[in-house]
Amino acid sequence: MYFYWSRVPQNIDAIAPSVTARSHPLTDLYAQWFGTRELLLHHRDPYSDDVARELQVAYYGKNLDPAEAVHPSHQQRFAYPLYIAFLLAPTVRMDFHTVQIIFSWLFAAVTASALPLWARAMRLRLPPADFAIGLIVTFTSIPVMQGLGLLQFGLLVAALLAAAAAAVVSGRLFLAGVLLAIATIKPQMSLLAILWFALWLLGDWRGRRSLFFGFAATLLALVGAAELILRGWVMRFLIAIVEYEKHTHATSLLGIYLPSPLHWLVAIAGLFIVATYAWRARQQPSDSTSFVLSLAFTLSLTLLVIPTVVPPFNHILLLPVVLLAIRHWEMLQGRDRLFRFASSVLCSIALLPWLFALVVTIGLLLRPLQGLFKIWFAPLNASLALPFATFGVLILLSKVIPMPTHMTAGSGSPAPSSRLVVKSHP
Repeated sequence: MYFYWSRVPQNIDAIAPSVTARSHPLTDLYAQWFGTRELLLHHRDPYSDDVARELQVAYYGKNLDPAEAVHPSHQQRFAYPLYIAFLLAPTVRMDFHTVQIIFSWLFAAVTASALPLWARAMRLRLPPADFAIGLIVTFTSIPVMQGLGLLQFGLLVAALLAAAAAAVVSGRLFLAGVLLAIATIKPQMSLLAILWFALWLLGDWRGRRSLFFGFAATLLALVGAAELILRGWVMRFLIAIVEYEKHTHATSLLGIYLPSPLHWLVAIAGLFIVATYAWRARQQPSDSTSFVLSLAFTLSLTLLVIPTVVPPFNHILLLPVVLLAIRHWEMLQGRDRLFRFASSVLCSIALLPWLFALVVTIGLLLRPLQGLFKIWFAPLNASLALPFATFGVLILLSKVIPMPTHMTAGSGSPAPSSRLVVKSHP
């Protein structure tokens, strides 16, 4: 997989350079860093058209003209909430090469932390060998390799959501609220998950209200502090998002594969499935499987319905679904033959990117460049199928995992009788 991702695109450039969508050396981090630097050092509006034009010149060597028949689909502008500047502020006086190195290690570290955090949220004890294998598989997955290559903040948001889930299970609800508020640096990634946490805390307001106070206090502090730096930034951020969407013409993953009326119907059906299960699980204790399953449902649905520009770097959000399938594999295989077949097929899709990468790599070694253009997209396309497969797996899991009838009152900490009995499976 590493050979495929690092070497094959270079050979594809030799075959058809006009169709490749390789990451720019400046990475996705540059626009946010440049906007923060202009804001804090030169007191300029990072959402302004002037800053956007300077970013386009830095990325593409010219201003983008929407009237041109062919132009890059990524507008390259500052399109994050302004309070992301607080994270980038310590780096504005550094050269960008140094900033890239710092954030490469930061994103790698938070990505590595996501696996144990999700395992903790599920009360799943991973032996050292299993944990090592899990890290290897995580870091050789296309979403993580692409996210690290692009220096995508989605890796940080995924780790924050994992940390929030682990904090809730540990009874640290205020901390969980703080982490969820910080995760709003990419609101499109975190919105549905936050809505699930909101529904869950309303299931026992008195026992779980500190989650709300942590979230509200942190978000108000972030928004208020950003307002002191740039008045009216919220409206400017919304306008920048609209301009960004107009330029990219981004649609959801469902919209890519389904025609317009049908993908809306499927999205509504998926939302109904998730909302129905989440409503039933809203009063369950935090250490119940129903809690994590509801959260995984929202993350999988997020990847299906949010506007996207195709790259799968956000698919790191599917890590809890993989762990749930491993944790409850025996239950998935304990039903009738059709059920076992469906679960096996859906779970096998997760292996296809590595399998196809092996095929492409062998083909490259045996017959360099010949016919490579026709097959090199296979691992990437297989990776794009993962959200559909994981949503199907979650539906199957919701059928085989019983939802406890008792509920936990009070602080939201788990009741002793509802704790998961954890076993390690090879």
